[in-house]
Amino acid sequence: MNNLSIRTKFLILGIIAFVSLLSLALLSMNINQRGFANLHHVFTDFKKVQNLQSNYIEPLFMLRETMLTMVMSPNDDYKKRADQKLMPIFNKLETMIEQAPEPIAEQWIRYKELLLTTRSYALQSFDEGSFMNAVSAERDAFYTLIDSLKALQEDRLEASQSTFSNAEKNVIQSHYYLIAGFFLIAVISFLFDSVIVKQIVESIEKVQHGLQQFFSYLKNPTKTDEQVFITLDHNDELGKMAQTINQHVASVQERLNQDRLLIQEATQTVNHLKEGKFGQRLSLSSNYHELNALKDVMNEMMDSLEQKIQAEIKQRSDQEKLLVQQSKLAAMGNMLGNIAHQWRQPISEINAILMEVEAIARYDTLSQEKLLTYIHTCCDVTEHMSNTIYDFQNFFQPSKNKESFSVMEACNNAISIINASLKYHNITLSYDYAAKDSLIIGYPNEFAHAVLNILSNAKDVLIERRVLEPSIRINIKTGKHFTIIRIEDNGGGIAAENIDRIFEPYFTTKHAKQGTGIGLYMTKAIIENNMQGYVNVENTDQGALFSIKLHLPL
Repeated sequence: MNNLSIRTKFLILGIIAFVSLLSLALLSMNINQRGFANLHHVFTDFKKVQNLQSNYIEPLFMLRETMLTMVMSPNDDYKKRADQKLMPIFNKLETMIEQAPEPIAEQWIRYKELLLTTRSYALQSFDEGSFMNAVSAERDAFYTLIDSLKALQEDRLEASQSTFSNAEKNVIQSHYYLIAGFFLIAVISFLFDSVIVKQIVESIEKVQHGLQQFFSYLKNPTKTDEQVFITLDHNDELGKMAQTINQHVASVQERLNQDRLLIQEATQTVNHLKEGKFGQRLSLSSNYHELNALKDVMNEMMDSLEQKIQAEIKQRSDQEKLLVQQSKLAAMGNMLGNIAHQWRQPISEINAILMEVEAIARYDTLSQEKLLTYIHTCCDVTEHMSNTIYDFQNFFQPSKNKESFSVMEACNNAISIINASLKYHNITLSYDYAAKDSLIIGYPNEFAHAVLNILSNAKDVLIERRVLEPSIRINIKTGKHFTIIRIEDNGGGIAAENIDRIFEPYFTTKHAKQGTGIGLYMTKAIIENNMQGYVNVENTDQGALFSIKLHLPL
């Protein structure tokens, strides 16, 4: 019986079997078509998110950066060069915004007006106006536009997730349809229960059991990784069909498992992107071209973002190195000026001795004893000058490792460098130290350099403003957890519009040949970044008061 042709067995049930298989095939095709459609929607949504990033957000940041470069340009030539880079970006954005939603377009019009105003100010050399506009109204309009674009980007990501959820629901619903159709066929076939029909039914039941396992797997592919298999040891058409189904089910099961793992990996990657993490890449593959294309697009997008982030980090690192180098050059210039003041008196003393020796040699007898006395005096003076060079060299030698050092000693080292220059300009320096010295952990030479920058800045202000009876006062107080160093001058203080920018790099109120705007910036970097302290400035009745707050070791 098992070797009979299925055509004989399906004399009555042939049509029913044909209809059932056809129905299953159509439903399977419908599931595949829906799956392709949903995958296409997910891919389209991701493309929209990428287009928002590459066509709007990134050019807007580039436009903003170019405008700030134009505003901060030191002369008209640099501004014109920046403007030449600015306008192509602006024109490209103007074209792209035409395709954007109406709220985005309206915010762009607002930002565009402010941007063009800043550009007009910059090209007219109205630097104050361009800067104020760039950091106030234009900045607010820029971030309002960016926030709207990011919100739109977030909406599209959520739409992609919603599409994926709907796809899962459609698959489950289709499975129910398949199961319902199968049971309907089983009920109809039961009416023809006979010897032949019974044998056919037994075979079908085995196929049914295998398909049910497959459908259960389709409902929840993550529940089990067991291989679905139909056990039917017949040589008739049903047996051959079972073998074919087993092959296809195994293939489908393998593909679904690959797709499931890829979709899970993609979902996890999207969540990481939303959190700002770009290190993960999609490594799995799918049998569907669309999923593989989506994987390639996402990997390329993350590679591009990571490269841009690395480039930005390198650019900022190079800028920091440039600031440090410029600070060193400025410190060397100040050092030469201080050495000149330190050597002024010793050189005058040596010159007076030589003139006296010359006069005695011409008009009187120069004894050997007196000559040796003059020589010893000159040697003492030159030794003092040599020690001065050593002190300056040691002061500007950077500390390699953190160490415990005296705050008072470091302040005295800074005073010794600039004291001669202060005396030359008749600037009175007074200090009020705590009764008990305090030790802190850090870099002593860098800390002394930070104090020296504040003293040099105060000295320059007193000289520039020609203050009567100029003075600088240093006060050190030590508490239970902190040491506070206050440096105050009577130079009239800092203008209200400049006090919040006094620690910015390259900001200076001096003439271009007198100041670089780096000293106070490096002071803040040394105290807050290298020593985890705090530095601020405020105006008093007489002048400016700089305060440095440092943690005491536990």
